[in-house]
Amino acid sequence: MKVAYTNALLLLACFSYAQQKEIDSIKQVLRSQEPLEQVKSLNELSWYYKNFDVDSSTILAKKALAIGKELSSPEAISMSLNSVASAFQAKGSFDSALLYHNESYAIKKDIGDSLGMAASKNNMGIAYDEKGDYATALENYFESLRIYEQKTDDPFDIAMVLGNIGIVYKKQKEYNKVLEYYSRALEIYKEQGSQFGQMVTQGNISSVMLLTGDYNDAISYASEALEGYKTLGYSRYVPYMQHNLAIAYDSLGQVEKASDLFLSSIEGHLESDNKYELASSLVGLSSNHRKRRNYRAGVSRAREALSVASEIGAKEFISRAKFELSLNLAHAGDHKSAYEHLLSYGFLKDSLFEEAKTKQIFELQTQYDTEKKEQQIALQEAQLSKNEAELQLNRTLLIAAALTLILGLSLALLNRNRIRKKQKIALQQERLNTQEATINATISSQEKERARYARDLHDGFGQMISILNMNLKNLEGSPKPQERQAVFDESEKIINEMYDELKSICFDLMPQTLVRNGLTDALNEFASRVNAADRIHIETNFFGLDDRLVAVQEISLYRIAQEWINNIIKYSDASKITFQITRDDSEINLIIEDDGMGFDKGLLTKSAGNGWRNIQARAKLVKGEVELDTTPGQKGNTLIVTNTPEIAVEKHENTVEMV
Repeated sequence: MKVAYTNALLLLACFSYAQQKEIDSIKQVLRSQEPLEQVKSLNELSWYYKNFDVDSSTILAKKALAIGKELSSPEAISMSLNSVASAFQAKGSFDSALLYHNESYAIKKDIGDSLGMAASKNNMGIAYDEKGDYATALENYFESLRIYEQKTDDPFDIAMVLGNIGIVYKKQKEYNKVLEYYSRALEIYKEQGSQFGQMVTQGNISSVMLLTGDYNDAISYASEALEGYKTLGYSRYVPYMQHNLAIAYDSLGQVEKASDLFLSSIEGHLESDNKYELASSLVGLSSNHRKRRNYRAGVSRAREALSVASEIGAKEFISRAKFELSLNLAHAGDHKSAYEHLLSYGFLKDSLFEEAKTKQIFELQTQYDTEKKEQQIALQEAQLSKNEAELQLNRTLLIAAALTLILGLSLALLNRNRIRKKQKIALQQERLNTQEATINATISSQEKERARYARDLHDGFGQMISILNMNLKNLEGSPKPQERQAVFDESEKIINEMYDELKSICFDLMPQTLVRNGLTDALNEFASRVNAADRIHIETNFFGLDDRLVAVQEISLYRIAQEWINNIIKYSDASKITFQITRDDSEINLIIEDDGMGFDKGLLTKSAGNGWRNIQARAKLVKGEVELDTTPGQKGNTLIVTNTPEIAVEKHENTVEMV
């Protein structure tokens, strides 16, 4: 029995907002990027489209590959080759996928990219697994696992490969081994707090429950995973769980319900052009028709499955399709054709599960386990040697303790080490100071340019509009007054609109209220503009701000509030925002609260946008710390920015050239 599963989902890392918003964000910045950055964005878009539009995914990946070749960048080329391979793999073209994966692996090996090599080995393992070449699949998986265990700092890489190894053992009916690897992966996801990783692994466990006959448990696990995929918007993987549910209900005798689920699964795999899983669902529906005595329909579905499986070279489904075809033909009365397909099925089954191949698979497992034990023994021996050396050193030190000269040398050595450590710390501090100075200079330059643009636009362009308006009005008494009056009225209307737009631009670049009146008036003005749109309401509160802050604090706190509130308006379902600033002798606190839905704050740092990085840079500029309180699935989010004492007690210097 074939059970649907998910191979490469565990690499996902996406922003907390909707998938389409992330795609739109990438497209928006794509045209203005440098070629190398375009390669990264195109590959990221290809990864997103792979889940629901494989043809677009292929086109985007090949476009990235062409740019990488123009740049002669091995990193860009290998990255793009992997994306092209993944797109072919998503629609069941495994030979083409392996061709591109091997090219990508060769480049990564040449440039010494160990983690990239591990990723390629894992991807090749997936392709060989789906082709039915389980021994080669395991060989690639174990090689990937060896590299990750030695090189990676990301436990998700290890969990991903463990899950894929479990999938191969599932096909060999070694269910204890399957649960062993799935459990190891699940433990990692729980330790890392990854809800998505737990969801996918539990979905895979449901497939094992089907194979062991625990159908009710399988329904529970698969239903939970199905709802999770729908919630996260991964429509490509919804049919996988529909297939699992169909098998469970079919096995429990609820054949009509199973039939509907098989049809839904087939429809979903057709939409995503997933021929591999399509073949599996067609075989399942053929079996379902046979149980309901719709033998002709069963023959038709089995032939469809055989055609799709033969097209992609999936031996497992070719074998199973022939078996179902023979059974349905026999019940339909065509015993000769049934016998011929049954003979063909037996031959394929023997070639898939022959003893030598199964032995080779378990030899790979033994080899991996042996290497792990040898590594552990080597580490233990090294530790014993280290302990023995330390004991010998202690004895030597005890003997030499009475010698003044040795004591003096030891003290000199310690003093030298302390000096080196101080020098190292001083060097690190100097580097940090240099980085901070660079950040300060960059932000200062940007804000001064904004202030200058705002002043020039307001003083120059505004005066020109006023003069033009007066000139138009002076012509009202000229001949044909009615016609001219109509022109003047329309011109005056356009000029007024231009002036309003100009004031809005000036406010965005550098609010004059902030320059002249300070932070509280500027934030109140910003809140009034938002409230005027009548979409979301902002309430402001200020405590201890009778005196103005220093310029760098005012502009930094204003930009942080502006950035975060704009993000809430764009992406959140919040209806109310409350922000307050409190100041005392020791610190300044900015607190922004909203009633929108919580999200996984760990994904903010992986976002392609600059909003979160800008907030962090602004806070660092005033030696502040940023804290975000949010819980996925619960309403209410809070952003807190706290200034350190040394910056909070400085006095304001009122100047137009604000940093």
